[in-house]
Amino acid sequence: MIAAAFFCCWLSAANAADPVVATTELDHTFEAARVYLPNRPGHFRKSAIADLLAGAEAYASRASGVVFYAHGCDGLSRITDVTGAFLARAGYIVIAPDSFARRHKPVSCAPYSHRAGLHREVLGWRQSEIRHAFRKTRAVPRIAELPVFLMGHSEGAITVATIDGLSARARIIEGWTCHAGWPEYRGLSAPADQPVLSLVGADDPWFRLSPLRGDCGAFMARAGRHQSVVYRAPDPLHDDHWLSWNRSVQGRILAFLEASRR
Repeated sequence: MIAAAFFCCWLSAANAADPVVATTELDHTFEAARVYLPNRPGHFRKSAIADLLAGAEAYASRASGVVFYAHGCDGLSRITDVTGAFLARAGYIVIAPDSFARRHKPVSCAPYSHRAGLHREVLGWRQSEIRHAFRKTRAVPRIAELPVFLMGHSEGAITVATIDGLSARARIIEGWTCHAGWPEYRGLSAPADQPVLSLVGADDPWFRLSPLRGDCGAFMARAGRHQSVVYRAPDPLHDDHWLSWNRSVQGRILAFLEASRR
């Protein structure tokens, strides 16, 4: 996803120097998160963090787990909504922090030209957002009892691939290869015994440069319940960047989550 050596290393001086300002920015991303909640069977409710926290006991009582979802470089979108909906219909609470709720948010990509890497430091920002949402949510007693999963798409997938220090049952990486020129973007930070599912199209247009080509399987431990799924031609998903719109891919994700709950 880091498409070239063109990037902006701009970083808000206030965020770097003032932990109070930095925490406030993270609070913005958490408070503006999209939340998808299990409702009656086969349905879901799109909601807000305040609703989840107010009704935590009721929602937790019928949830299969909590998925912390990291959106792509262009923010919360239809991709987030489709993903949140199918996971919530399957019984999961989905929490997707909004990185663009920050007051200072440098541009990190140009989606229509498949160009990324415009703000190298964004990876640390995105990891902090997921950690903050994790801490805030896991402080709620009934929610804290549920199994936790991590999932991300595109820039969010890089976040999920490289984040460490969170106790999660498994992680799902969609639309990322785990290969990059920048070392902090490269590889997997998942413990060897934590299942990982990665999904990528072999001809994804975001990964045409040689440093980005490959798949996350190169970094997976041989032992364990890891899966690196590469969609190759003539599969119609071979050049898709967003894969989980597809019902069969959704089924694979749900089967992986269910197996990881045990």
